[in-house]
Amino acid sequence: MFNSCNDDKEPEQFSIIGVWKPSRQIVVGSNGVTMSNTDYSGCYKSSTFSFSTNNTMTSHIFDLNAVQDCENYGSETVPYSYDHNAKKLVIDGEDVEIVSRTYNELQFVSDYDDVDGDGVEEKIITVFVK
Repeated sequence: MFNSCNDDKEPEQFSIIGVWKPSRQIVVGSNGVTMSNTDYSGCYKSSTFSFSTNNTMTSHIFDLNAVQDCENYGSETVPYSYDHNAKKLVIDGEDVEIVSRTYNELQFVSDYDDVDGDGVEEKIITVFVK
């Protein structure tokens, strides 16, 4: 008898559908070098971003307020579209630049800012995990 067990599993495909949580922020300089890679606070990591099959994304945000207490900032539902082949994500009418995506991690440019004061904007990358 032959055992038909196969350990060579296909990697799971990326899907935007599901609940994502913020994990960390990466700052990348104009030369492509990582300037920082910082975990978000435990409070902000409690936030959720839920992408549904009906092309709506519901965010529920928790973050530290001015006195460093974890505050519930409520939820908001907005439309989104995602093109897997083009790696194109549009949330509430705004294009989102995807840097990297795997089955359980999504990295996208959330902002551009001159973090180091050299007159050149760096990429601020948000990392989400499923």
